[in-house]
Amino acid sequence: MYKYLEHTADILIEAHGKTFEEAIEEAARAMFNVIGNAEPKIKKNIHSEAPTKEQLVVYFLSDLLTEMEIDNIVFSDVKIQKVEHNKNWEINAIVMGDHVLPTDQVKAVTHHMLEIKKEKNEWVIRVLLDV
Repeated sequence: MYKYLEHTADILIEAHGKTFEEAIEEAARAMFNVIGNAEPKIKKNIHSEAPTKEQLVVYFLSDLLTEMEIDNIVFSDVKIQKVEHNKNWEINAIVMGDHVLPTDQVKAVTHHMLEIKKEKNEWVIRVLLDV
């Protein structure tokens, strides 16, 4: 589950999941929903890594934006295959989408207002998108 929180100029996402992986998937879906609608016809593998869990969220969502720009694909869904922490935090995912025109543009995923926390039995990720 995700929702959009009030913000004066940009888009603030709050994503929830039973696991950290599910929360990242929901954050990605929320970002995709801002960008446009696409059928899940094309699959791509995405790998991101970062020194911290917080940076991993920003880097992963940023890598998705980069892939969309490079391949002219609007993604519509994501499935996290693995998140692990050895020397760095790493994530492997499969994203799906299609060659359609975006309805809106996200310029960047920011560290501003970034928050990751575990509340009761769920993970919550807040991330700000620069539009």
